[in-house]
Order: sequence, then structure tokens, then C-alpha cells
Amino acid sequence: MAENLKQYLASHKPVGFRPVPHYFPRGDFVTYFFHSDRCHAQRVDDLLTVYLANGTDELVGCKIKGVRHILNSAGEFGVTLGDGTVKLGLFFWLGASLARGEEQRRRYEELRHLAKDAGLSRAELLAT
Repeated sequence: MAENLKQYLASHKPVGFRPVPHYFPRGDFVTYFFHSDRCHAQRVDDLLTVYLANGTDELVGCKIKGVRHILNSAGEFGVTLGDGTVKLGLFFWLGASLARGEEQRRRYEELRHLAKDAGLSRAELLAT
């Protein structure tokens, strides 16, 4: 049995990168990386932080904050989500509609294209 992470990884090689969004209920945010490049964070607004590749500043991922809060607020206005998947595009649409500048809108448009099919299960997002 491995005594530490380094030993564990020596005998359990990673199988490769897969772009999959992950929801973190404790912080109420989603992260989604579509490339595995080393990167740095750049805050866009209260909803969005983007991750940019070191050296090139290519968009490689994002963090969406307040996910359950947004879904709960939408529900209070009668917006309901069917069973299945909540597309990340919902959050990009909201952010783009609230954007105060061209740079913010551009980031949301980029994400709309890069993450157009990405989503999370509704059950995962709404579980307590």
C-alpha cells in the first residue's frame, strides 16, 4: 500500500486528460477545463474566472461561481429545469447578458463556443 501520493502515482499511472466539468457543492462552483495546459487564473466578473495557458494566454478553462444560487433564483421566477443535464451555456448566457464591457462579453462568447456541449446532471447540481 502506498504511503503517500507520490508512491501511489508511481504505481497508478494517469490515463489521460478528459474535458469534464466538475461541480463543487461546498463552494457552489463549477470548474471546466478543456485543455490540460499549465495555466493561471484571471477574474472576469463576480460569476466567472477564466484560466489562461501560461505563455500564450489561450483560454483553457473556467470557473463559474454561485451555480446553485443561480438555479434556485431562476426557480423562484418560475424557470424550471427538466430532468437530465444542465448545460453550462445557461450560465454563459446569464453572464453575457449582465456583462458591462466588450472584454467580458468576448470571454462569454468564447466559452459559449468552447463548452457548447458541456453540462452537469441536474441531480448533482441540486443535491444537498
